Amino acid sequence: MPPIIEISGLRKTYRRSFRQPHHALDGLDLEVAEGQVHGFLGPNGSGKTTTLRALLGLIRVDGGTMRIFGEEVPQRLPQVVSRIGAVVESPQFFKHFSGRLTLQLLAESAGVDKNRVEEVLEQVGLRDAAKASVKGYSLGMRQRLAVAQALLKQPQLLILDEPANGLDPAGIHHMRELLQWLAHSQGVTVVVSSHLLSEVQVLCDSMTIVSRGRRIVDGNVAEIIAGHSGASLNVRLPDAASLPEAVEVLTASEPEVKAVIARDKLVVSGAPEPAWVTQTLAEAGLYLSELTTETKNLESVFLELTGTAATPGETVQIGQSVEVAPVEAELQVEGVQQ
Repeated sequence: MPPIIEISGLRKTYRRSFRQPHHALDGLDLEVAEGQVHGFLGPNGSGKTTTLRALLGLIRVDGGTMRIFGEEVPQRLPQVVSRIGAVVESPQFFKHFSGRLTLQLLAESAGVDKNRVEEVLEQVGLRDAAKASVKGYSLGMRQRLAVAQALLKQPQLLILDEPANGLDPAGIHHMRELLQWLAHSQGVTVVVSSHLLSEVQVLCDSMTIVSRGRRIVDGNVAEIIAGHSGASLNVRLPDAASLPEAVEVLTASEPEVKAVIARDKLVVSGAPEPAWVTQTLAEAGLYLSELTTETKNLESVFLELTGTAATPGETVQIGQSVEVAPVEAELQVEGVQQ
């Protein structure tokens, strides 16, 4: 089955007066499979918003190819735009209109049955606030309204930039269940750009991590985390003064073992198993007061992959890292919300 989104070698450079050009996209590759929630992650300035804007025909790129539903965009975007719902950056609404009226007007302009308005209000949890004017909405409520308008046309592809922005924990849980239901029960392909890494870990089926305009890694979320699982051990001794000696004992006994003192404990990685640490230290007359295992989550994997510099043009393998680029300019997107 062909991917819903295919991007190859995408390039975009912003020219700036009296400053070096900023390469927002530097040969970016991206694929998104059908019927999944796909996370699109990267540090500020990594090219996420630029990529989404390019996909939706809001900016021109300098090179590369993009396809949605097998159609090349932006040339063939009019043929597929009716199948796409999107919210990119800050949604804009008429603040004196009610939430319901806003959606009714958008539905009418898009030729959508007005009955669909009540359905999407229910889906995003805004039915009780539908009569209130948008000017009284909180940031989270406006975000829900933006998602509601993106759902009006019952899209087959839903692109959301920071959908949990402004939502409280209950709202985040509700949004997660909605997006997973759309993908897994309704066959909608959902692309989510987010900085909430803990939420991405439980929400998304697959993900792509980018930095400096290039793809760092992509694949199944659980598999990527497992590939970097390298669990570390937190080791405490009754006497913290013995920690330097414990470092020497562990690293001398097994060259691949790394031990670092972190305040009142050791953080040990590369050990064959926890029992080996206990035995090795005991044989040196050092006895533990505590030993716990700490496994990596998406946040630690993300920081590992995007934390240090790579040579420009270098192919980055899983486990290597690249430097975080300067923050890209914030761009207001209008006209995507119909």
